[in-house]
Amino acid sequence: MLGRTEGEPARFGAKLRVLRERAGLTQEELAERAGVTPHAISALERGTRTRPYPHTVRSIADALQVSDAERKDLIASVPSRTSATHLIQSPSPEATAGRPGGGVDLVVPPTRLHGRDRDVAQVAHLARSGTARIITLTGPGGVGKTRLAAAVSAELADDYPDGIVQIALAAMADATDVLPSIGKALELTGTDRPGGLNLVAAHLRQRRVLLVLDNFEHLLSAAADVSQLVWYCPTVTVLITSRSLLRIRGEREFKVGPLALPAGEVTSPEELAASASGALVLDRALDASALPMTADDLRALGRLCERLAGIPLAIELATAHLRLLTPQNLLERLDSISSSSGARDLPERQRTMRATLDWSYGLLSARQQALFRMLGVFRGGATLGAVEEVAAASGTFAEAEPRSSSSWRC
Repeated sequence: MLGRTEGEPARFGAKLRVLRERAGLTQEELAERAGVTPHAISALERGTRTRPYPHTVRSIADALQVSDAERKDLIASVPSRTSATHLIQSPSPEATAGRPGGGVDLVVPPTRLHGRDRDVAQVAHLARSGTARIITLTGPGGVGKTRLAAAVSAELADDYPDGIVQIALAAMADATDVLPSIGKALELTGTDRPGGLNLVAAHLRQRRVLLVLDNFEHLLSAAADVSQLVWYCPTVTVLITSRSLLRIRGEREFKVGPLALPAGEVTSPEELAASASGALVLDRALDASALPMTADDLRALGRLCERLAGIPLAIELATAHLRLLTPQNLLERLDSISSSSGARDLPERQRTMRATLDWSYGLLSARQQALFRMLGVFRGGATLGAVEEVAAASGTFAEAEPRSSSSWRC
């Protein structure tokens, strides 16, 4: 592997153990303060986990309350992730200019990832177990599936010596382009012609590769190709992000939920940051404004987390307005702000929450869209029986299964 020496993992683990013991903390106590699992601390100290994710190292340093110099030294002792692993985005003129196949070094997003340590560990465990070679991260738009997949990819960098290949599918309109895009990312030719699957399978059959397919939900008819590829290639694992399952054999679902909400009303930064959504909103608020946070500001930010249901993208989009509005003003104007544009480096479908919802709505059939609109009469959820009654009363779903059935589909 490039960018590391054999002593680096042990050096990081040894430094961590010295700092923890100096602070008088057990592994369990440090894990609780840092928001990670005791197993993660143990693995880091023993050197069996060699490349912790950057936000994990920062959380541990915060929990240990080390000096600036010790923090820098601890971070510097983490082995580099720029190894033989590559992150390959679906080709675009901007991304691939001057690069054969579009390969670039594995990239870690510049912002801190909050509240996903346990999710990263669980998905990585699934991949390492050998019992799940098709793992689909599912969840609503904006919940953080793509970001989680990036974190898992970084965590698994050492496990796939032949590379990590990521294909961004959101801009793809035709499911028949999925396989050729994989082939192009692997720098293969002819994968857009009959027999393309065999070419990709022959290339990957003896390689240990993690294939990441991001935003698969609108290309579900390509699921059979993914299934066949995994059957042909016993050392390939596929990590998928999608708003719905592919429903293929061997697929394991990992549901990505919203970030944890603050526990009640908060009046201090520590209380707000104790929850994942609170920590995210506090980070963004501090980025947006240099003014000190008052107790009223903190209470408003806690309520903002609740109003936005802990959805990371919604929090990101809303807090961008804190450069001009106070937290209280933001809460009052939240409904109108939700349709305004966010960061320019976000995909078009994620620059507003309306665009994110429209993307999901567009994936539905005409009958499903009609049912979705009918569901607007409910508030706070509904039973299956209540949904059936509303649908039956409309006359649009007269051919639906009777209420006595255990399942109902539009």
